[in-house]
Amino acid sequence: MSNDLIYPIADVHDIKKRVDDLQFRSDDVKGRVGPTLKKLWNPERILRSVPESVDLNPLRSRFPQFEAVIDFFENSIVSFSKLGLPFEIQPILLQGDPGLGKTYFASELAKCINLPFFEISMTTTSASFSLSGSSIQWSEGATGFIAETLASSEVANPFILIDEIDKASSDSRYNPMNVFYGLLESHSAARYKDEALDLVIDASRIVWMATSNDLQHVPAPILSRMRVFLIEQPHPSMMSSVIKSIYDHIIMNKPYGKLLNPSMDDELIEHLSTYSPRAVKLAIEEAAFKAIRNQRTAIYSSDLPVLEKGKHRVGFI
Repeated sequence: MSNDLIYPIADVHDIKKRVDDLQFRSDDVKGRVGPTLKKLWNPERILRSVPESVDLNPLRSRFPQFEAVIDFFENSIVSFSKLGLPFEIQPILLQGDPGLGKTYFASELAKCINLPFFEISMTTTSASFSLSGSSIQWSEGATGFIAETLASSEVANPFILIDEIDKASSDSRYNPMNVFYGLLESHSAARYKDEALDLVIDASRIVWMATSNDLQHVPAPILSRMRVFLIEQPHPSMMSSVIKSIYDHIIMNKPYGKLLNPSMDDELIEHLSTYSPRAVKLAIEEAAFKAIRNQRTAIYSSDLPVLEKGKHRVGFI
């Protein structure tokens, strides 16, 4: 039996008032906020539960370096399932070197627990108003990412990844990090306000995860709001399952996968065991094209690109 609930993310009377007010605005303003208000006309969303029976073991096999994170999720899944309540969890930050698969893991985890996945790339988010909206008094004022995501989502608790949170702009006037001080606290997120919509939206149920390469560039107040996990390069003994998983994904999802053998030989797996997960993916993809060009279905160790000396954990040239 599902523990899903129907949950209003905004007050229907407030929405109606904003729509009524919009009648007296220019067509330009209507075009900027009208579509989002239309999506919110019925503010009820599913507050999705995650059943205790959900199997995260395949994820453990594919991402052994994230075992502690998976355990943390399972603890919440089991607890809220036994209580008959929808899923919720403390905001999480994955700290680790580039190339360890943090972003990919987050997207695959969201699939496993059946929550829609959205991503905020902080390397391209230059200002807070792209997240929180900007006043329609400005010629380019528009709805922000958070309100638009909740308006478009069928659930009140989507999974949102803040990718490379340590790369956020440091411009004190428009720092996008400022938005998260409120959003990562459930009591303030429950009364989140988009500047363009001028409407209170309940964003308190969002499942938050962030990635970082350098915690020194993440403000202490943000760190205090998140459960931080240190992600390290998988031990060579763990890399076999990681490599096989990456190869299987390429076989199943890349057009050229059907031209390759369904499995890799042990020598190739051993050769790749010192690569980072990202470097494994890039190396296999490059080697696959070389094998195909040479009329082979098997990838040989000689097909792999040469690693730069001392850079095994990061990548190759």
